[in-house]
Amino acid sequence: MGITASGWSNKGGIGNRSCNCGSWKRHWLNSSNTSWPSTCSVNVCSNYANLGGHIINPEVTGEKIAPMCDSCNKLDKAFNLKADVILIDANEADACDK
Repeated sequence: MGITASGWSNKGGIGNRSCNCGSWKRHWLNSSNTSWPSTCSVNVCSNYANLGGHIINPEVTGEKIAPMCDSCNKLDKAFNLKADVILIDANEADACDK
């Protein structure tokens, strides 16, 4: 992953945001050039990752997109990510319209 796996939290207030990819899952797929993981990116979760969640960390610049399940996407406390998670910048201009 290259950046810290600890101290992440969900970025609130993004429900009305979208990108030209059609979904944040598609945005992650377009930028990562890899297949969608079968499980959520949160360390202790084994649920199916069904969406691209917006996450932030005080030690990392900007917000990132990570494959997440519905439950973890609603966490209101800090969480750790699995070591092999690929994070994608949420900056729409970087990957949209590919």
